[in-house]
This record gives sequence, C-alpha cells and structure tokens, in this order.
Amino acid sequence: MDSLYNCLAIEADKFLWLFIDKAMELTGEAIEEVEGGFIVRTTQDVEKIEQNLREFLQYLQQTFGETITLKTKITQEENKDWICNYKNSVQPVLCGRFYIRPSWHDSLNNDEIIDIIVDPALAFGSGHHGSTYGCLIALSSIDLVGKNLVDVGCGSGILSIAAKKAGANVWSCDTDSIAVESTKDNASKNNLQIDNVWEGTLTTMSCNNVKFDVIVANILADIIVTIPFEKYIKKGGILILSGILEQYIQKVLDRFDNFKKLSCEINDEWATIILQLN
Repeated sequence: MDSLYNCLAIEADKFLWLFIDKAMELTGEAIEEVEGGFIVRTTQDVEKIEQNLREFLQYLQQTFGETITLKTKITQEENKDWICNYKNSVQPVLCGRFYIRPSWHDSLNNDEIIDIIVDPALAFGSGHHGSTYGCLIALSSIDLVGKNLVDVGCGSGILSIAAKKAGANVWSCDTDSIAVESTKDNASKNNLQIDNVWEGTLTTMSCNNVKFDVIVANILADIIVTIPFEKYIKKGGILILSGILEQYIQKVLDRFDNFKKLSCEINDEWATIILQLN
C-alpha cells in the first residue's frame, strides 16, 4: 500500500448526485459522500479528474440553463485506514417497508421490514438520495405480489431488488453496462435472481409486445419525457417516475396527460410522481 494518496474534495450547490455519478465513472472507484459534497481518494491523477468534472460542469450548465457553483480542493494525505472510516460513514436507511443497508451492517430482524443489501459502488442508488428514497416509498404503497414490473434505468438494482422481494416479477434495464452488472451482483448478494436484465431501453427488449402492471423509472426528466411508457403498460397500470427536479414536474405531467395523477411527493427537491394509465 502506498504511504500517500491523492484527495479531491468536491462541493456543488446543484446536481450533486450527477457529479458523484460522473466521478465514479471517471475513477472506477467508490467515493465518500459528505454534507454538500463528496471526496475522491485515489492514487490516480486527481488534477485530470478535476478538469473532467469542470468540463462536465459546463455541460450541465448548458443542458439545464442554470448556473452551478463547483468548489474543489486537492490535497495529498497519509494512507490511513480510510476505507474503514468510509464504511463507518455509510449508514442504513429505512424507506417505507424497505431497510437498505450495506453488507457490514446487521439487519433489523423485523418480519414486517424487507431487508435489502446494497454496497456503495459505481452504479447510482443506495436509498439515501431523494429520488431513490421516493421510489422506494412509492413501491411500499403498492401491492406488488404477482405483478409484472420493469425498472427502467436500474442503476444499482435497488428498486428491482425491492420489487422482487415484495413479490413482483421483475425486468430491469439500463443503458450503462456497469449498472447492468451491478444489478446482477446486488441481486446475488440478496439471494435473488431478477427475471430479465438487459443492457438497453424498453424499446430494445426482446419481447416488444410485453405490457407491465408497474413501470418505475428513476432517471432525468428530459429523458423521461422521451420514453413512450404508455406502449408498455397495461390499462390501469402504475407508472412511478422520479429523478425529477421540482421545476420540471409540470413538464412531465403535461407529457403524460393521458395518465391519472395519483400522487406527487418531493424529497430534497426531487419529485416522485405516481401515475395510472386511464
């Protein structure tokens, strides 16, 4: 083990989770989330990582038309047992009837609570983020036993695993190969096998005539509005949408005006909308 490592501390006032996802993509390593930001600890060249994040900042500002403040600090520190410290910083979270925990924490041993193991890794989704939390609360409110559900943009697989443990038949897809593998790996840690997992989108699944009882999509609003969910959901089916900032709620509702709005809840500025196909 090297005696020193490079440390890049990042703070962002908006879209923090996108910077986290980008940093993990760039480094191929887990990162530590802290209040208002995150820390990258690596032996890699952090100046190059910082440069790439600033280029990503410009992309986000152009895409969303908003000014984003990004603060960075580079240091070199002694290689203490920071992995142990990192593990201690990741706490379990209770989301409705789901208890999300890393593997180094014990379960609640409560028959009414569904225990889910998800270790922080490259794919986004641990239950702490407002959009993931909102989706888990939404899934908690639905009887999923025997239902056919598809998780679009499955990420870490947390929503797929929750639905499977709640009794659903689960299909999962993501355009990121890392997310697909992460979903499979996390399902295995939970002694589960997702019914169908593939790299791609709804439009690239092998059976185009399949319709689902429930569709959950925790992805950005600008992507959500481009997907023809109505083609893949049964009449009376439930559509759970998240990854939507408050200012884009109406844009999403206008796009899916052929659905009935059942609820719209906001967690840390992220909206989770539950719709039903008329």
